[in-house]
Amino acid sequence: MIEPVVLVHGLGRTCASMTRLQRRLNDLGFAAQCWPYPSRRRLAGHIHAFRHWLGQQAFQAPVHFVGHSLGGIVIRGALAVDPPVKIGRIVMIATPNQGAGVVTRFGGWPFAQFFFGLPLEDLAEHSPALKNLGVPDAEIGIIAGKRHFHPLHFISYVNLFHHAGRAHDGTVELANTRLDAARDNVIVDAHHTFICDHEEVIGQTGAFLRDGWFLR
Repeated sequence: MIEPVVLVHGLGRTCASMTRLQRRLNDLGFAAQCWPYPSRRRLAGHIHAFRHWLGQQAFQAPVHFVGHSLGGIVIRGALAVDPPVKIGRIVMIATPNQGAGVVTRFGGWPFAQFFFGLPLEDLAEHSPALKNLGVPDAEIGIIAGKRHFHPLHFISYVNLFHHAGRAHDGTVELANTRLDAARDNVIVDAHHTFICDHEEVIGQTGAFLRDGWFLR
């Protein structure tokens, strides 16, 4: 039986940002699809909408999940308690499980709210939304990036000064991607915004969904 995979994109992105990853997972024998959502709204609304959508599907096998950045947080919240589907494995890519320092420091600035919308209030370090989110009962793999700068990403310029030596992917600190409940973690030389197009990320995602471990 072909195993379904649901992809959830990140903040300010669309399913187009997951196209390459989706295509490659399908080539590996999965049935991958992306759930589109208006990411500028509040986290609780995303979680409710995702649970509702999952409950309307007719999956014939346990469902794997792959979330980029905010997408991983939405997956966590939707599946942590009484999941609407049987869960397979979960891959979180550059997901700010412990929040993001750049949001803590700059998320309240008008330009940040204008570009990224309401979810910023939920993605700061130590935010109540993240503290109360829970973790799904599943095998979870976390992929984090370590490339600090990309010339086409304006947040990279802000983070040149903000992080002050903390390892990060241009947006999220490596330490803030971690979850105690995760089964495996891997770090790749990729930037936050474009990490889902990275060849190693694509290969590691397929490996974890297939085997429950990243490649070493």
